Amino acid sequence: APDLEDCDDDDDAILEFDLSENQAALLAGQNPNNFTVSYYNTETDAQADTNALNTNYTAFDGETIFVRIENNTTGCFSTGSFGIIVHDLPIVDLQDTIALCLDDLPLTINASTNQAGDTYLWSTGETSAAIDVYPNALGDYWVTVTTPYGCEATKNFTVIESEIATINFTTTVDFADPNSITVDISGSGDYEFSLDHGPWQTSNVFDTVTLGLHTVTVRDVNGCSDVSQEVVVIDTPKFMTPNNDGYFDTWHIVGVESLPGTVVYIYDRYGKLLKTLAYNSPGWDGTYNGANMPSDDYWFLAEVQKDGIAFNVKGHFALKR
Repeated sequence: APDLEDCDDDDDAILEFDLSENQAALLAGQNPNNFTVSYYNTETDAQADTNALNTNYTAFDGETIFVRIENNTTGCFSTGSFGIIVHDLPIVDLQDTIALCLDDLPLTINASTNQAGDTYLWSTGETSAAIDVYPNALGDYWVTVTTPYGCEATKNFTVIESEIATINFTTTVDFADPNSITVDISGSGDYEFSLDHGPWQTSNVFDTVTLGLHTVTVRDVNGCSDVSQEVVVIDTPKFMTPNNDGYFDTWHIVGVESLPGTVVYIYDRYGKLLKTLAYNSPGWDGTYNGANMPSDDYWFLAEVQKDGIAFNVKGHFALKR
């Protein structure tokens, strides 16, 4: 008798069959009213006519069903068998949401199962294994994959827009204690942030950051490209004590030593220029024309340079004697 075949309904290789679907083939044209056809798990049961199965039977892929065909008049019988085949559904390996990266067009969506003979039908009407999608065609899609036996699976998904982030800052100046970095970005996407190749986080703020150069990386969680940028954190001492004890004897902005071209100007409270510091200067020693300046608040203007970009930073500090 031919095997009974059908498509799996939940990917467990188990399915309910109507075993009597094979009856006509088993009788080979004989009058079904003259015979009783029964089904069994073993040939022994079929021979003994014991433990007959219900015709509606839940079978597993590869199972063998034994059959007994008995003549209702003579009582003579014969036995045979047929197999159970539960065909796998095609696997459509697509996410529920697929990001179209604006920096990598077009978006190619590939539903190929890599199984010979499988056919494809997309909501767009296309019948190839893969389709291309452009920014003017965002939204909901579906694709149906059909196997040569006729088993089919449909996957619904949504195409959304995303893009590589643009980091809008070049340098962070934070005179707080402790220092922090806030990453200012633009772009159409859902982003995560990492500092110095550390763990990813959803917040764009990094707290307790040391002074100096750091690397900020922003990635799109939907799979678009990462972008990294160097960030420099600079800070200013709140005071100086030029008493030659080796501690705070000079004053300079901390972190500018890595920023060639940066210039710092120091003024008294009346706006008189007292000192001009280069980025690599050892710092101001609290004197003007060789004379010690008194204890007081002093002001600075830093013209910060980094990669051809300039910005100014102003503040004040105390000189204590």
